[in-house]
Amino acid sequence: MTITIAVISSEEFLPRILKHTQSIDYIQQTSYTYQNPKESAALLDQIHDCDVLLFAGPLPYFFAKEKVEQKKLPAVYIPLDEYTISLSLFHTLLNVPGGLDRISIDLPKAEYIEKVAEELGITSTPWYVKDYSEIIEEGGTRFDVEEIIQFHKERWEQKQSHFALTGVDYVYSRLREMNIPSASLVSPDKNIRDAVNQAVAYGQLKISKNSQIAVGIAAIQQNDGPPVETKWQDATIILLQELLELVKETDASIQKLGLDQFIIYGTRGSIEQMIEYGKIMQVVGNVDLLAKVTVAIGFGFGLTAKEAESNARIAIYHAQKTNESSAYLVTDEKEVIGPLNSESKTFQLKSENKEVLEIAEKTGVSVATITKIMQYVKLRRDNRFTASDLAEYLQISRRSSERTLKKLIEHQVVEVVGEEQPYQQGRPRAVYRLNHP
Repeated sequence: MTITIAVISSEEFLPRILKHTQSIDYIQQTSYTYQNPKESAALLDQIHDCDVLLFAGPLPYFFAKEKVEQKKLPAVYIPLDEYTISLSLFHTLLNVPGGLDRISIDLPKAEYIEKVAEELGITSTPWYVKDYSEIIEEGGTRFDVEEIIQFHKERWEQKQSHFALTGVDYVYSRLREMNIPSASLVSPDKNIRDAVNQAVAYGQLKISKNSQIAVGIAAIQQNDGPPVETKWQDATIILLQELLELVKETDASIQKLGLDQFIIYGTRGSIEQMIEYGKIMQVVGNVDLLAKVTVAIGFGFGLTAKEAESNARIAIYHAQKTNESSAYLVTDEKEVIGPLNSESKTFQLKSENKEVLEIAEKTGVSVATITKIMQYVKLRRDNRFTASDLAEYLQISRRSSERTLKKLIEHQVVEVVGEEQPYQQGRPRAVYRLNHP
């Protein structure tokens, strides 16, 4: 089993990572280098067909975090922690004239150096610390590497520090150009080795998940009374042709379930690839267009064929509820995703959230519906909605939405906070707020 790891690092630090990845014969690694850690997000656009991402540190990871989540790839970064600080301070003490007296240092969390200093019993040495933890927590939007360079430069020019320690290779390069005595924080081999091993573990898990059993069920819906036999036969043939085209480049196979239903057997990896490239919704759209019928497809993942098929039936149930051509997916963790297009929503059929379980138990509303409502509120700018808003999101009738809200109001989970009247005629609509966001 070969694990493909994409390494995102500065050119200076890359050899230290490769020393560990190249020592493991079942790792195939590709490297992508940056000068400024902010460039890591753009580098992800160049990465294809890898199992796991390995970042050289917390900064490049946080700059790329949004794209990492979009790619749905496992990611690991080499930590900059107390162990790194201890080794760096010890290295400075032994190798830099003046030792630890008057140094400037930048790092993700000032508390790291405070803990190390406390454990070493160092209390009197003046250190100038630049903490950028808040920048990282906000996703790197405010990070300005020039600000860090200026911090060290000013400490040096004002003779407050005689040596600079930095956690950013680019800062180290710039300080060297300005002839300011400096060094990069020293990442211990242990941290690099542990990160590589963690990347390997994530890669193995991803490969294992990709080989997980996947089952799909495709069916033509009978919405308008008994079907015309000729039209139904033509629609079935078109659906089969589209499904065969869908799976021809994968390890999946197709069997007929009935007059208008087919079952697909494959692996999670192949189905996820179909979803990623929009191929499943393309099949749905083609059958709808060519055969003039409504088609529903449900995919399920599972540790066994039985579990995967059971989840596929749950998925097709949700697809059929929409009353239009659609496709849904249910994972082995009972996560429902659909419709499988750019506007897909996700909710849980089960929950370990005690609050959700308590609300479901006392109101009689399903865990899935409670989870959907909470997800809906998170997507909105404010916690206010009407029965019509909720009905549209849940894809149910307004009457069903009102019945659900009534149960939630009775148990103070939802409350009426006002009303709106979008049209001059007609009754005002109640505006609700969820008390358990």
